Amino acid sequence: MKWDRKFYIKISLVVCFIWGIVFEAVGWYASMLPGRDFTTYIDRQIPLIPVFVWPYVLCYVFPFLPLFVVKDWHRFNRALLSIILANLSAFVLYIIIPISFPRPELGQSLPERLLSFIYGVDFHPGANKLPSLHVTFTWIIYLVCRGQRLNRFGESIIFLLAVLITFSALFVKQHIILDVIVGIFWAFSAWILAGYLYRFLANPYMDAQAGLKQMTKKLVPIFFIFSAVVLSVIWFR
Repeated sequence: MKWDRKFYIKISLVVCFIWGIVFEAVGWYASMLPGRDFTTYIDRQIPLIPVFVWPYVLCYVFPFLPLFVVKDWHRFNRALLSIILANLSAFVLYIIIPISFPRPELGQSLPERLLSFIYGVDFHPGANKLPSLHVTFTWIIYLVCRGQRLNRFGESIIFLLAVLITFSALFVKQHIILDVIVGIFWAFSAWILAGYLYRFLANPYMDAQAGLKQMTKKLVPIFFIFSAVVLSVIWFR
């Protein structure tokens, strides 16, 4: 178990590094496109609550939770596949429907300073919003942690944290309701689809690490095809 955990920690760090590069590249391009504002009346009634920045930033470490909870590493492979599916489809949507909306004025309290920093490093005037990957990742993490090493109380805590992170995206004005709803739908759809695809991409009866390598080898050509499609969308847009 310890050896598996060390292996998957390394894999997770590599995935995060690659994801960060692609996310920034897509966001940079999408931010130069004409943005659409889908803010609704309900969105405008949701107040800015700066203290919610703390659960919001929790999502940056939340994805590493399964490394200490999962006992079935094939399930972790499925989570990685879910994240890949969710991201690739989201990146296409970011380019097709770039979202931007105005941000509120901030004060000088500690939560507001942190929120100001987050606003500052975000894409301007806006990009990579619909769906909210902040929300998508959170619910994939909840799904992968179910039925593993935690008891019912532990799973309830993770569920409540997922709900808190989801609402925080609205209360810190990083996302609108549509982003959040689609983000949740993206998570559950990617998880279900990954469950079906994993059976064809890897042998669930072999060692999980070997299964991950098998899955990766089969995904490489798909990734190149996807990259060609994205570049075509950008070129002919």
